[in-house]
Parts: sequence; C-alpha cells; structure tokens
Amino acid sequence: MPSIINIAILAHVDAGKTTLTEHILYEAGLLSKMGDVNKGTATSDYLDVEKQRGISVIASQLSFGFENVQFNIIDTPGHADFISEVERSLLAVDVVILMISAADGVQAQTKVLWHLLQKLKIPTIIVINKIDRIGVLIDDVINDIKSELSESVICIQSIEGEGNTTKITSLRKYQPIEIIEAQDSILETLAELDDNLLEKYIQGDSIDNEFLLDVYKNAVIENKIYPIMYSIAKNGLGIRDILNELISIFSSKTDNIQEFSSIVYKVEYRKGLGKLCYLRIFSGELHKKQLVYNQSKNIEEKVNIIKKVFSDKLYDKELAEKGEIVAVTGLTETAIGDVLGKVELSRNFDFNNQAILTVQVKELDDSNYFKLSEALTILDIEDPNLQFKWYKDEHEYHININGWIQIQILEQILIDRFGIATKFETPEIIYKETPSKMGFGNGDYTMPKPCWAVIKLQIEPGERGTGISYSSDVSVNDALLKYQKEVERTISTALEQGIKGWEVTDIIIRLVEAQDHIMHSRAGDFAIVTPMAIMNGLQEIGTDLLEPIMSFEINAPDDLLGQISGDLHKMRAVFGQPVFKGTNVIISGKIPAATSLEYPVQLASRSGGKASIQMNFSGYKKIDDSYGKIRDYKGISPLDRAKYILKVRNAIR
Repeated sequence: MPSIINIAILAHVDAGKTTLTEHILYEAGLLSKMGDVNKGTATSDYLDVEKQRGISVIASQLSFGFENVQFNIIDTPGHADFISEVERSLLAVDVVILMISAADGVQAQTKVLWHLLQKLKIPTIIVINKIDRIGVLIDDVINDIKSELSESVICIQSIEGEGNTTKITSLRKYQPIEIIEAQDSILETLAELDDNLLEKYIQGDSIDNEFLLDVYKNAVIENKIYPIMYSIAKNGLGIRDILNELISIFSSKTDNIQEFSSIVYKVEYRKGLGKLCYLRIFSGELHKKQLVYNQSKNIEEKVNIIKKVFSDKLYDKELAEKGEIVAVTGLTETAIGDVLGKVELSRNFDFNNQAILTVQVKELDDSNYFKLSEALTILDIEDPNLQFKWYKDEHEYHININGWIQIQILEQILIDRFGIATKFETPEIIYKETPSKMGFGNGDYTMPKPCWAVIKLQIEPGERGTGISYSSDVSVNDALLKYQKEVERTISTALEQGIKGWEVTDIIIRLVEAQDHIMHSRAGDFAIVTPMAIMNGLQEIGTDLLEPIMSFEINAPDDLLGQISGDLHKMRAVFGQPVFKGTNVIISGKIPAATSLEYPVQLASRSGGKASIQMNFSGYKKIDDSYGKIRDYKGISPLDRAKYILKVRNAIR
C-alpha cells in the first residue's frame, strides 16, 4: 500500500484555499476541468448552500494519488462562524497547509488559526498565495509572518517578478547536492536546532545533504520550524512543489503499532445509510463487521459498512488500513472526538471555541413541530457546538451559534435537507453564572415513599475557565457508591440553568454528606435530589453573572483613530497602543460581545468599507448584573419543590 498523507488546508476567507484544492486535484489528474468557487462549481463545495453562496461551510474530504503517495485533503471553511468545523477536522490530519494572501498578509483569523495549530502541535507549511498581485512586496509579508506568527520560519523557495509574471525557484533540492550559497540562511537556522549540525557548521566541515534534509524533516515534524512556500493558486503555479515537499517530509513516517486505533472527527447523516462516523485510522486495520472498542465511552460497537470518501461520493471498502480516513456505519453511540481502540492517542481535544449566541428556532408550519425537533437533533450530533435544547413546557427549540452567517446557512440547510421552513428569532448573548462565594446546598427527598435520598453539597467558585469540578468526601457506609455516582452524573445537567436562568460554570462542588436507606433508596432518588440541593445552595450564596469577551483587531485608515477609540470606550473595550502601518492603524484588545455585535457592519459602513474588525471568542468575565440579562428558568425549577417532584415523577405534564 502506498504511503498516506492526511492534510488540511486552512486560511482566512478569500486567501485561495478552495482554488488551491481544485488545482491540486487537477495536477493529480482527477479533474479534466477545474471548478470555480465563485461559480459554485468547486469539487469540495457540494452542498447546495455552498454552491449558492460560494463559501465552504463544512469540511470536505478529497483523496487522490500523486507520485505513489495517497493524499487525503480536508478542505475546511474559512469563515469565523465555522471555526468549530475546522477544529474537529484537525483531529484527523498529519500536516496543515496554512495559506496567506500576499495581498493581505497575516489577518486576524490567520492568527486565530495559528494559535489553534500551536495548541494542537500540528506541523504546518505556510503557503503565500497570490504573489502575482500588483503592489505585493514579499519581504513585507514574510516580516509580517515573523512578527505576528513565528520567527521560526524558513523560506525554502525564492521568487522572481513578484506582483507580476512570477517564477518560483526551489532552494531546497530533493536530491543530494552540495550546499549552495543561497541556502546559507536555511543552514544557519537548522544548525540552531541540531548540535551535530551546529558543530559541523562552526568548524566548516563538509555537510552531507541527506543529513541536512533529515534535520530539516525532523524539525518540521516536531514543530520547530515552519517552511514558507509560494503559489499562484488560480494559475496552478507552485502546486507540484507543495506536493513534493509534503511527500519529502511526511511519506516516510513509520511506527510499529499493530493494534487498531482511530479517532472520530466528523459525524454525518446520509439518506439510505443513516449515521456515518468519519474515522482517521492511526494504527492497525479495520474490517467490515469488526467489533471496535470505544475507549471514550467504554463500550463495544460493530462496524457494518466501510466507505471511502471523495467529496459527497462514497465507495465501498472491505478493509481500511493505517493512515486512511474512512466513513463507517453501525457506531450508533459513538460521537465526535471519541477514540476507538485501546491504544492511547496524544491528540489534544481541549478546544477553545465556544458559541456566544443562543437563538430560538420556530417552524413556520405547525405540523412540522416534531419534524423540526428531529432535524435539530441530527444537526446537533453533527455539530455538538449547537447545544440543541428543547424546552418542552414552553414549546421552544434553542440552539447556540457563532454569528449571523451561520443562521442564514442553517435556515437553508433545514429547507434543503429536511424540507422545513423556519424562522430564527433575534439571537441573544449567552451569559453564564458562577457562585459568588462558598456555601452549602442541602437536599432531601424522602416523601412520598418509596424514596430516600439526603445530600449536602459544598459549593464554591472556581478559577475562570475551569468549568465544573466535583469530588466526594462521603463514605460508602453512609451512601452506596452507585448512589454517589448518580449524584456525580446529574451534576452537569443540574447546572444547565442557575438562579439567573443561565448555565452555571467555574464551580467546585463537593459531596460532604449523604444518606441512603437500605429499603427505600433507589439511584433515581439521588438524581432527583441533586438539582434541588444545587439550586438551594446557589440561592443561598448567590451567583455572579459572566459575559463573553471577544479579542478583536481593527484595521482602519489612521484618520479614523479618534472616532474608533471613542466607539471602543463606549463599548467597554480594553485595548492597547495603536500600531501604525503606512496610512493604516491597527488596534487590538478585548471587548464584550454584547456591546460589539453590530459594530463590524457599523465600522464598514462608516469607513466606506476601508476599515474592518475581526473578533474571536476569548473567554468569560464577571460583570455587574446591570450590564447583562437575567432570564426566567425554563421548565419547572427545583426551587419549586412540590411541582418539581411531581414533574420528575411524571405526576403532572
């Protein structure tokens, strides 16, 4: 079997990502005619909504062979609203091509992607595209990369005629040669990373090119350096060099693990097939009808069908091997991020992206009420960031989103895939709650029998961004372990709404007392009493409101500095000293999402399109209640003890 290289192509919107993908497929001989993203004919954009809008909204996989190597490309969305789709795709890849437009340089979204790649420790090749644009100065772009992304970059090509008809020349040959003068800067950079090479370089010894290439490859794989290459994607210039570079570095990676291991990076529902789980296989083999162990959920499930994937097309496979990306059926309980097999994987799943808006979705035809619930449930499995909630008492459906573009896309998807016309209400900022201080919450559920569950929880605030922490000090002599486990299992659900109507986070909960009854206790009793104890405790000690904060970067003509600074102060922004670049000014800092949602449109309109702002989620910050919003509890609150108990016992509807 040929070597397999799995790559993702990442970029800010309009950097040429999908165009590059089309030319790669053309060079590989898979396309006789290249598609055009602007005309809706790009191979990787197969959804109707992608064709209509000329943007990618889901990750698309394409496979091809080149120089006896199999490539699997994951073409990812570039718009910030779909960053979670990018994050999930990175679970499957060996290397990323990060594209930067020579005309625009490093943009705010480029920096977001870069920080994500650094966090996940994924090897990265930087491709500067559109080098033929008039006025482009490559040295300025490279300096921008060094100052905004990393100093650890090396240019392995030279170009002639930038901003015009351009010739690209490789400085890094693929055959053993003598070191040439043009490679001195590369040699010096690599010498800093390898003691043996440094010694040879200092002493002026002859350096074998194969040895130099080994140092180079290892440095790229270990994220110590990042090669810079060039392209004009629309003309296909530089494409073969990029593919050859990937082959040179990544086709020889080997390991000795024989046992099956994989990770689920995507879930999709297809008509006639049902639930498809997309797997990246890291070791071993996968056969049809094979039982696989899900270490994330501690269950076994049987794989029924294995499919090779090319855009929206699926092809049957009997066997999948190490390195392959395939779609399988039969894994009904498996979810995105689950690790299959017993081998431990070192992939980092600690993603930072969070939706900052919640929106109510309504069906336009009452007869589609339950059909819409089914559709949103499917979309929620495909994109867990939606966090679909059905408030049955209020007859309301709510999902979380990242922005207005996502709403428009979801509206179209609900029509195209499910035949449901919908209305999205005005989105609301997602606030959160956290305990104001340390205190206790008591709960007892002993009537009407048979039931018996008594608990006492210690509740205190946690560090910002730590989420939920739970522990138990209770002996099994006071409450059986299975009952204590039921308390732990119920905690996250019980914290979905606090006393101000929002999810409770950054909280430390300890079970300090518990009591069961040898005859009357059941596990469900402890699931009922836990929300009562938590809400009693939160009501007693109070909660602070948290609001989402965005990091922002504004690029604007410098004569707008005073006006923009005034706007930022009004929006409660915190920002640093402006940075002047030519006739433009760059302003960056942190700003509340609640005050800045409409500002991108206002800024563009006010500046005649000459100014722009890029915002990305940064974290949550405590605020005074007057700056936020307190909302009613949806459903029956555990604080309404009598009604709550009747509800959970199905005595009332």
